[in-house]
Amino acid sequence: MDKYVFSSEVQTAYERLQHPLAIFQRINNRVVAIVLSDGFCELFGYENQEQAYLQINHDYLRNIHHDDVERTKAEVSRFSKEGGKYDTIYRYRSDNESAYRVIRAVGKHVKMENGVTLVHIWYTDESKDEDLKIAELQESVSSLLANMPAMTFSKDVITGKYMACNQAFADYAHKETPEGVVGLTDFEIFDYITAEHFVEDDKKALSMEKPFIFFEDVPDAAGNMRRFQTTKLKFVDASGRECLLGLCQDVTEAMQIKQEYDKMLASAQSKAHVDALTGIRNKTAYLELEAKMDKKIKEGRQQEFAITVFDVNNLKEINDTMGHQAGDDYICKACKIICKKYNHSPVFRVGGDEFVAISEGEDYEHIDELIEFFGGHNKQASTSGGIVIACGMARYTDEEDMASLFRIADKKMYENKSFLKRN
Repeated sequence: MDKYVFSSEVQTAYERLQHPLAIFQRINNRVVAIVLSDGFCELFGYENQEQAYLQINHDYLRNIHHDDVERTKAEVSRFSKEGGKYDTIYRYRSDNESAYRVIRAVGKHVKMENGVTLVHIWYTDESKDEDLKIAELQESVSSLLANMPAMTFSKDVITGKYMACNQAFADYAHKETPEGVVGLTDFEIFDYITAEHFVEDDKKALSMEKPFIFFEDVPDAAGNMRRFQTTKLKFVDASGRECLLGLCQDVTEAMQIKQEYDKMLASAQSKAHVDALTGIRNKTAYLELEAKMDKKIKEGRQQEFAITVFDVNNLKEINDTMGHQAGDDYICKACKIICKKYNHSPVFRVGGDEFVAISEGEDYEHIDELIEFFGGHNKQASTSGGIVIACGMARYTDEEDMASLFRIADKKMYENKSFLKRN
């Protein structure tokens, strides 16, 4: 197969993009880079496109953490050949860096007019402590899996194959060890009716945003029918692979174990997505939603929405004169004011004194009223010594991505902040 060639105008336009983008083509069982943007070169530490093309096409795995190489290689090979979903995370360090950064790559297949299929991949640099959060979540789930006396397992959603299980589940599957289960599907372990039943339960769990919990009569390893409570929960592992976690336990004997499971999993999820001080979603959660909405924007599927950026005034003065505990209380009170008014919008704490709300539906329809509320609130707070919250709002029109709209709202917020200080 010949290498696909864009026109010089299109090639230049792609390469001048500031967002990290790479376009690949699979040629004779090799993945070849045909476009690497300026943003890609900057993110991965290349001086120019010439250097980037040379190294990527020679050995694109060279600067990836050795523990992530085989997984990344397998994901790239699978996606380039089969398509489907490509959303993976790995650790990367350029030649002039001392520490690894966490890179997220999201891709799709694009069919060209001559029938050639190209692979478009967008990259983002996750927050510096994201690798720690992923490790903590992975460690919590792995530890839970190994030590649970109840039957516990995890599956790859795409292949349906078991990735891990404990000895209790291996006994139920009539295998000597958990290793005898790994790599098999339900249809390779159980009779057809049982396997079909398990697969249908998996589909229900994957359609839900919360754990799927149900009761069923299940025979134990000796064939005796017992009343079990089964919990199935979808999650994404460190590679970006969508997985299913399952826990099947005798409710009369294992209630305490289930409570421990819920507590550990909730704690791990909280560390990754919830702000510890206010209890609302954090910057990591915002960036994940931003990526999802960017995808919808590119595909023309995003419904109308608005971004509102908030900044809590006078926080430094509170910290300096009354202490950081008073400053934390001040932030929490401001957060409650914002969340109470934007009660139909997700609100995120994205900085020390900065919050963001993304409004769709009902809140979007009344967005002007919400902004007017803060105008009146700030006027009263300025005279009564209350909490002043500067804000700026921008409606989505034809911006190319969420970051562009955020900058507009952020600029309006700073204009409002200056106005409040003058008055």
